Amino acid sequence: MPILLFFILFLSACASFDKTNIPPDYRVYGPGYSFKTPTFGAWFAVEYGTGHRIKLSQLNHDDSYAVTTALNRGPYRGMYASAETHLLALKRHMANKRFHKGFVNYTHEESLASEFGELCVRYQYTGQDWAGRNNAGAASIAVIGLNCPHPALNNVLIQIELSRRYETYAKEHDIKNDAEALFSSLILETGD
Repeated sequence: MPILLFFILFLSACASFDKTNIPPDYRVYGPGYSFKTPTFGAWFAVEYGTGHRIKLSQLNHDDSYAVTTALNRGPYRGMYASAETHLLALKRHMANKRFHKGFVNYTHEESLASEFGELCVRYQYTGQDWAGRNNAGAASIAVIGLNCPHPALNNVLIQIELSRRYETYAKEHDIKNDAEALFSSLILETGD
């Protein structure tokens, strides 16, 4: 029996998934976390491997979506003492965030997200991007993200976000429910 178990584990370690066609509702594994892909259409991996970041995309005719996750260093001294302290730090970061040339930020909002963890905060912003356009005019951008301390990695934050880039004439699609489902699917390994 131990040999069979070892063989099954060996085969599963060798198995890989098709990074060019990741189905909806598929669990994607990163270093110390996993999440499920949103349920509208197939995804492909832009960045996926041994790094601290995963980026999945979905390109459509009038819009495109991206799921991005990253592990980042936390504050200089320990972790945030409270969710309010984390929220203030995020607000300062968003107020000073330098977007790339050609991007015009219209709105940004940061809030507590205690339903996902004691120190978690949510952010969202919208804008228009004039850079790298083949079509006339600007593309509209909508981003919703979540930032939480990782329970098993000392002084590490995990950031996960869903973004939509779309033509101004594209069909309406509010990504709020999709982002909430994405955040709810996030599992952080506790190391226990």
